[in-house]
Order: sequence, then structure tokens, then C-alpha cells
Amino acid sequence: MTGAASGIGRATAQLFARQGASVLLADVREEPLNRTVADIVSHGGRAIAVAADIGQIREVERMVQTAEKSWGTPDIVFSNAASFTLGTAAEISEQEWDATLAVCLKATWMIGHRVLPAMVKKGSGSFIITSSVHAIRGYRRHAAYQASKGGLDALTRSMAADFAPQVRVNSILPGAVLTGLWDSVSEEERAKIALECPLRRNATPEEVASVALFLASDMSSYVTGQAIVVDGGLTAVHNPVP
Repeated sequence: MTGAASGIGRATAQLFARQGASVLLADVREEPLNRTVADIVSHGGRAIAVAADIGQIREVERMVQTAEKSWGTPDIVFSNAASFTLGTAAEISEQEWDATLAVCLKATWMIGHRVLPAMVKKGSGSFIITSSVHAIRGYRRHAAYQASKGGLDALTRSMAADFAPQVRVNSILPGAVLTGLWDSVSEEERAKIALECPLRRNATPEEVASVALFLASDMSSYVTGQAIVVDGGLTAVHNPVP
């Protein structure tokens, strides 16, 4: 799984390992990635780390080769990495646009390009993608990020159609999740954002990880091509802030 050094990726890796999965964790941030692997191993899990920039195809190839050498064709893929620069369509530079789409959209295609044929040959697999409510709801100054997330949802449906019935492909659309990206956000602003959804709180990474586990398991054996929204009701219910 990618983007596994912290946040949703870290929580999902830990949860999968507790359920008995052998997990390969990839992230561009080597030190926190190694800490996550060490934590999993210290609790009896099986995990290896690959420090990689998955916005580059040679790095994706190295990551997949490591997984195959360790455990064979993956049963589950969790494409979760993200990177973005704030800006409107008029503000963001071509370099910033390309960098965002490389990690947030192109990387998922590259992983699928490399792994999906092997999953089909094996006869089964679950390919899970972290999208975002940004795919279905407009936010100011997130032009490249929102374009990438909308693309991920379309790619989910495309790959679900192309690689069925052997492989199921689904995406998760989290709302506000309290990850390391929130370190610079004040408590006041966090509380304000929480009030925008009916559940009136922000999610934990573990709550999103539980949905990933559902999609990875036979509990979701008849689910494919879906965008599963995990946002506390944000996009479904008009909820004026009191």
C-alpha cells in the first residue's frame, strides 16, 4: 500500500497486519515509513518498507517487484498516496499541476498497469483507491487535487469494468480525516470543519481503514466499481452550521 508512513495508510497497514496480512508499505518519507514497519513487526505482524516516489513509473516498478519477490502476486492493492499544492486553475503552475496529478492520479494507473494483469491471471484480487469528497464537491483553491480525485473515481469504474470478474476495484471518498496534514490547523478551525457534517466530528484514520478492510475482504464480494463515501454525512445532508 502506498502513502503508508502516516495517516490513513499507516492505520490501514496496521489493521491489515493485525488481520494476518503480509503488507508492503511504500512512501516517499523513509523515516516514518520505517517506524510504521517496526511498529507492525513489534506486534507480531509481517511488513516490509519500500521508500519510493510513486509518481515515477520506475519507482512503482521497483515497489511491485519487491512485493512479488517477497510474497508473490498481491491479493490486495491499496493506492493511497496523495500530494497537492493549493491554487486555482489560474494560479497553479504547470509543474505543480503535473506533480499533483503524478502522485494523486497517474500513480494509481501505473500500479494498476503493472499489477492488474497478474491479479487476473491469479484469478482474484481487490484493488482499493483512496479518492476524496473533493471528487464530488467543490472546494476553493484545490484545482489540481480535485481534478485528480475526480479522475480516480472515473478510473475506478473503468478498471472495474475491464478487469472483472477476477478483480474488484473500488474507491473510498473520505471527508475530513485527522491526519498529520492537520498539524497546522488550529483547534478552532478543526471544530468549525467538524460542524459542517451531521455527525459533527472529524474522522480518525482508523475509521477509513475499517472501510478499506471491508473492501479488501470477502464481506464485499459483490461490490465493485463503487465510490464509497466516508464523510460523516457531509455530502449527503444539508447541515447548516449552528
